[in-house]
Amino acid sequence: MSRIRIDGFAPPEITMKQSLVRIALPCLLGGMLSLTALPAHADINSALNAYGEQKYDVAYREFSQLATQGDNRAKSFLALMTLRGLGTARDVKQGARLARECAEGGEPTCAAIYGDLNLPGKGLPVNFPEARAWTRKAIAGGDQRAGYGLWQAYTLDPANQFMVNGKADDRKYNAIARRTIAERGDQIEAIDGLAGAAAAGYLPARLMLATLLLEQSGAGTTKQIRTLLGGIPDLSPDHQKYLALAQQVDTLGPSRAAPKLIADAIPTVMTAAALASERSGTPNSTLCKDFRLMSIKDVSAVGDAVWLPLKQPLVAGTYPVQGTWTENWHVYFCGAERVLHMQFRVDGMGGAYYDAKS
Repeated sequence: MSRIRIDGFAPPEITMKQSLVRIALPCLLGGMLSLTALPAHADINSALNAYGEQKYDVAYREFSQLATQGDNRAKSFLALMTLRGLGTARDVKQGARLARECAEGGEPTCAAIYGDLNLPGKGLPVNFPEARAWTRKAIAGGDQRAGYGLWQAYTLDPANQFMVNGKADDRKYNAIARRTIAERGDQIEAIDGLAGAAAAGYLPARLMLATLLLEQSGAGTTKQIRTLLGGIPDLSPDHQKYLALAQQVDTLGPSRAAPKLIADAIPTVMTAAALASERSGTPNSTLCKDFRLMSIKDVSAVGDAVWLPLKQPLVAGTYPVQGTWTENWHVYFCGAERVLHMQFRVDGMGGAYYDAKS
């Protein structure tokens, strides 16, 4: 029989618009009602029905009874209800204890919950090693959605942050950018975890990975972005723009530059085109407004490349930490087509520095 799951649970929320704790009743009950001859299963079904009908007092009472009988699955619901104050007073300390007991009993959802509680602002004293350890157990137990927690643990850890009082600290930025592959273990695990959660269909992970790949240069990520965002109803305005940008960049050619980098580079490329027009003797070139990026061609391999050894298909071979490459950007400006030679150098943070030469 399939393990009882709490649909969509992965830190810190279930879905963008749904309750944090919701039962996937068609999936859960469909696999269990065929076993109603067993009294224990009938009890858990009764609790699930009460929960699905939002009769939380009844559900909490029944899950509590089952938990005292050693039903670890019931304890997973009990832990979440206690943490969220459903059917009982909200009690983070008690919820954490239940989640820990449940996780030690082998329930991966509880391991994800307990790992999440060790992150900043989640209830327990901040403990990044504990958060990572329990999240790894959740993933090993089959809950790939928990990989989102590894990403959170990485990005929330001050050791991996370079913003200070809202401003970039160059010293910290450069120190992170210059890390060797051997020093990037947590980052590799975090990105692979995020991609695993996205591949499992966890919506926050899909949105976060698409946002990350929008700024990641070196391999071309438009296909992944379209896969991650395509088919999601009610995309936010920002994510609608991300999807549209990825689709637009796809029409230009196989660039290694991130979609956001291409958009950000347009003013620089326009200036380079204007200088080329001026050098060629085009009259009043500074007044021309008819700029258009037409296509990207002649994309080179990444020279002297060092890549993060990512394994998840959505991110494998996408993140260089060292390397250079070139592309020819064909633009239309001042009534004529021009070719700009673009040179890129990986910045060690997922992006790239660039220079435009006519």
